Amino acid sequence: MPSSGEMATDRKRYHHGDLPTALKQAAVVLIAQHGVEGFSLREAALAVGVSPSAAYRHFDDKAALLGVIAQDAFREMGQRFQSAMASVRGSGSRAARARFMAQGHAYVGFALEQPERFAVMFGPYGAGATMPNSAACDHPGLDVDSPYASLSRVLDELLAAGAIDSARRPGAELLAWSAIHGLATLLVSQALKQTALPVEAMVERVGQDCLRALKAPLD
Repeated sequence: MPSSGEMATDRKRYHHGDLPTALKQAAVVLIAQHGVEGFSLREAALAVGVSPSAAYRHFDDKAALLGVIAQDAFREMGQRFQSAMASVRGSGSRAARARFMAQGHAYVGFALEQPERFAVMFGPYGAGATMPNSAACDHPGLDVDSPYASLSRVLDELLAAGAIDSARRPGAELLAWSAIHGLATLLVSQALKQTALPVEAMVERVGQDCLRALKAPLD
């Protein structure tokens, strides 16, 4: 249990609701320096300038802190998907394809701009368990603005516009997500730094290849 002195000091430093945000921000900085495996909740508390016991009043452990960071990151990525798709006007096959490509650019852009949070989203300590799944699409009240749900909606739009084959629509999220996530991961790790293609061209190539694969009829 924290001492009365620790609690008084923490109350002076932070108003209600500020400390969880500060701990998340400190964790992202520590991840950039030491990796997801290389820091502790105690270190995040010390970086913020509060006692470890103060941090434990908000997060049970490091996994809980990382889980919240991942949830926030998925939410922000979903918002980026929404903004990217809203920037494309019109309807029909061309517009649907453009919205699909806009999602790919938003995904890779987020990964490159926020590599530490991207690592947490799909990393250890159970943080990746916050990733939305097909339940978000089957139940409209759940994570309707998540990246997965947005991807499902644009795939449905592509199907309605005749841009993809109906036999390939079931499970098409797997192909699309795997392809763009693989590219983003390779770029973040700098495994593709020797390529002559700019990032935008690589996203276009992967997206167009996905669309061609989904357009081709099943054998």
